[in-house]
Amino acid sequence: MDFGEMKDRIAHIIRAKNLTAAEFATQLGIQPSNISHLLSGRNNPSLDFVKKLKETYPEYNLDWIIMGRGPMTVSEPFVEPKPQQKPELYESAVVENENVAPQPSLFSELRVLPEISEQHQIRNEDARLKQMIFVYDDRSFEILLPR
Repeated sequence: MDFGEMKDRIAHIIRAKNLTAAEFATQLGIQPSNISHLLSGRNNPSLDFVKKLKETYPEYNLDWIIMGRGPMTVSEPFVEPKPQQKPELYESAVVENENVAPQPSLFSELRVLPEISEQHQIRNEDARLKQMIFVYDDRSFEILLPR
């Protein structure tokens, strides 16, 4: 679930408590129109609103309510998210099941060519450029196509 904005986290609390927006407003002691404006994105929550929310529902983590960080509730342990790793393009994938044959990687047939100088270029004079591929030392690449 994505709770990108604070209004989304407030809406989640309302659903989790199985309340209507009006019931939620009553429990916080505020006008139902204030909740409507918050959920629509018209208004941002005030500090007073956040304080009332935390007082009414102390089980919710304040960092999660405000910033969307950490565990949703104070009883949940915080688990640091693991950074996404870029797949290694030059190495074959790890095989989990020994009965499955490894699939060749994109670069399994990659051969290092000798450096090409102008005098060693072999090309038909009528040939048109199709694409250029630049491979960088950080294993990223760029494909350029002619216009």
